[in-house]
Amino acid sequence: MPFLAVAERLRARGHNCIIASNAGYAPLVQAAGFPFAVIWQRSQQSLDDVIRHDPVRAWDAVREQMLLPAIEPTLQFITEFTRREPSMVLASWSAFGAGRARAQLGVKLATAWLSPYPLTAHRGEAGPSDADIAFFPDWFAPVPAPVRQAGFPLFEDGLVPALPADLEAFLAAGPPPVILTPGSFMRQARGFFEAGLKACAALDQRAVLLTPYADQVPALPAWARHFPYVALQRLAPRAAALIHHGGIGTAAQGLRAGMPQLLAPLFFDQFDNAARLETLGVGRRLADAQDGEEMTAALAGMLAPEIREHSRSLRAHFDEKDAITTVCDTVESLT
Repeated sequence: MPFLAVAERLRARGHNCIIASNAGYAPLVQAAGFPFAVIWQRSQQSLDDVIRHDPVRAWDAVREQMLLPAIEPTLQFITEFTRREPSMVLASWSAFGAGRARAQLGVKLATAWLSPYPLTAHRGEAGPSDADIAFFPDWFAPVPAPVRQAGFPLFEDGLVPALPADLEAFLAAGPPPVILTPGSFMRQARGFFEAGLKACAALDQRAVLLTPYADQVPALPAWARHFPYVALQRLAPRAAALIHHGGIGTAAQGLRAGMPQLLAPLFFDQFDNAARLETLGVGRRLADAQDGEEMTAALAGMLAPEIREHSRSLRAHFDEKDAITTVCDTVESLT
């Protein structure tokens, strides 16, 4: 999503942009009017159990099953594209094939660090680039020079899809709901949703459940709704709280909306992101995201007026700097 937001701005500046990623993102990218190239397929083996029980081994599995096999397709894609016209590459630190293209083809490369943890733990693995850009702000986590700190590159509001009509009707029918979203990769989320619904029932809160896996959704009461996907940038400002896995994109939308967050981290940078939200005073990490009583107590605490007010106060940070402009200026400076 942040790469798509940057591509929108680069296109407005007159650049031709093509996005390469996992095949599952093709419809989203193509709907935005960009060419798309497949450089890796989602693993057919579910990593849910490994992620839940051994997060360290899960990272090794992701690296071996997804990232390393994508090196050659990434190199081939960049090689083909640079034959057509002079090009620059903006790539996630984990797109190792981009670093190989820089070394073999001399193409200019800007490396994006989507969250603080990999910049600390995996910077050496990414290899050299012509510019390193932090896709998060200094008030969330400062970075060492010469990394360029952009901030959270979120879509301009006018480019974000509208909410579905039935969700609009639900929002209009009562108070702001709690959002429950365990992440699009999590295929074993029933316990998470059951705990969240128990907490919402105990605290007289409505709920919106987000997951593409409908089989994980319990029977819903009249005060709850399920959607496979909606744009959090539209929904979050109209919600009371956000309960999620600690992914950096979801966390950024919660911060922008000025809402309290409960975190159920499972994997990689999610633990670090959760800790930073706790330090900011707008998040609380759950010890067991399937424990309804714990979630009830935690949600009650985060819905306290002083926490809500503090969460809203952080929204002012998003008016300070245009992160997408910083990213685009950095990429263009490589010419």
